[in-house]
Amino acid sequence: MIFKSQELKKFAVPLPITQENRQTAQEFAAQQSSQEKSEEVLLNTLAVLVVNNYLSMLEIATDLTQTDTWNPLMRTSNNVADLDIPGVGKLECRPIKTSADNCYIPMEVWDSNIGYVIVSIDHELRKAAILGFTAQVKTQNLQITNLEPPEALIDRLHDLQEPVTDNPPINLGQWFNNYFDEGWRTVDSLLNPEQLNPAFGFRSIELLEPTLSEFEMINTRVSRAKLINLGIQFNNRNVILLIEMNPEANGNIGVTLQVHPSPNDIYLPEALKLQIIESPDEVFMQVQARNRDNYIQLQFTGQPEEVFSVKIILDDLKFFEKFQL
Repeated sequence: MIFKSQELKKFAVPLPITQENRQTAQEFAAQQSSQEKSEEVLLNTLAVLVVNNYLSMLEIATDLTQTDTWNPLMRTSNNVADLDIPGVGKLECRPIKTSADNCYIPMEVWDSNIGYVIVSIDHELRKAAILGFTAQVKTQNLQITNLEPPEALIDRLHDLQEPVTDNPPINLGQWFNNYFDEGWRTVDSLLNPEQLNPAFGFRSIELLEPTLSEFEMINTRVSRAKLINLGIQFNNRNVILLIEMNPEANGNIGVTLQVHPSPNDIYLPEALKLQIIESPDEVFMQVQARNRDNYIQLQFTGQPEEVFSVKIILDDLKFFEKFQL
């Protein structure tokens, strides 16, 4: 539902700007080389902190440390105003002055976020108001009359949260007994050997001439791969999730996860994320594909019976699977 300007202000959420928030924003602004850049960083930081405070009041987890806003190099070299919602994605928090009727949205952030929150900030930097939300933008000058009310932000976050499921985790321990769950295939049935050469692990015996110790190591490892379709919005491209387990002498299990493009593609989609989740709100490890990455990888060591989840994220697409070692 779209509101007129006066209606939007009626639904806006007023919030104070705390002294601590002002000090942080002013500190970031003082590090900039020009007055124009200082004002940009000042307002961007305040907008992020206001939204962060609002979500904290609603007991929605956030992480400022995983944002470009909190990265000195990124905020100096780019126009950044992002807030990380763990396990969900980045939320763009864009400021406008109280009298403004449109908000500038840099083109480089149009497709990399889960949504955009517009925050009105008064001249004295003491009062703010969350005016509204939109899930996507297609223009650099977003009219505030095209916003949905702030409640739409909460609905959006709720929709993107992982649904509660009673499905049991995939028992990876059974893979050592040659019992594999449906959809998990041999690595060489999904990937060409040359795709694996640069990557750590996932080596087949045909790719090398092992010594006896290497031969024994390879034969204790177990690996499988799964094809994941990215959907119509990405032209039904596929990526491939690989999991390899390697028992260690101390009884623990080394786990390597990789995501590769299908043999039809050379590189992964830029910004695709691979996450290991320990709980619904805690991202244990994460890696993100850059421009021209032909695979991404995470490694960790776990104990038998340990449960973890794997998530692959690309814009609104999310693949989620739970595992038990």
